[in-house]
Amino acid sequence: MSVLGRAHIAQGGAAALFHEQQNSVKRVTMLLRGLAAGLVASVPLVLSTELFAGGEWPDGPNKHWFQGLKRPDNAKHPYRDDKSLFCCGVADTVKTKFKVEPGDERYPEDRWYAWIKDEWLAIPPEKIVQDYAPDGQAYLFMLSDTVQCFVRPKGGL
Repeated sequence: MSVLGRAHIAQGGAAALFHEQQNSVKRVTMLLRGLAAGLVASVPLVLSTELFAGGEWPDGPNKHWFQGLKRPDNAKHPYRDDKSLFCCGVADTVKTKFKVEPGDERYPEDRWYAWIKDEWLAIPPEKIVQDYAPDGQAYLFMLSDTVQCFVRPKGGL
């Protein structure tokens, strides 16, 4: 066989190898996309029960109370639109631990803290709702890492 003939066969073999590699890459890409889509679809199913306040809010007996909960600092922000007057939705609640420091002569009001990003975050007093949660649990509403509302548990921690 001539040198040209061997070169032609080698070239054809290289082309076949190249196409086989392209097909393998396409299959792996499709597989990875499918796995990623499956993971993304399953995350809300896993996390949704953790986000629901007390596990009963969406259709529980306190649903209307939570839906009507207004932000305690609205008087300081009269420009807010109707939607922004409310504390947020169930998806904006943060399940975490809380602590409270009792008031004293210098600071008569209790000081509340939430464990956020591995540190105690002071909850601004103007974000604390005057009413207590009807089910006795504490609720923290956050958007973009900012406290929107905090509902204290009746009876403390």
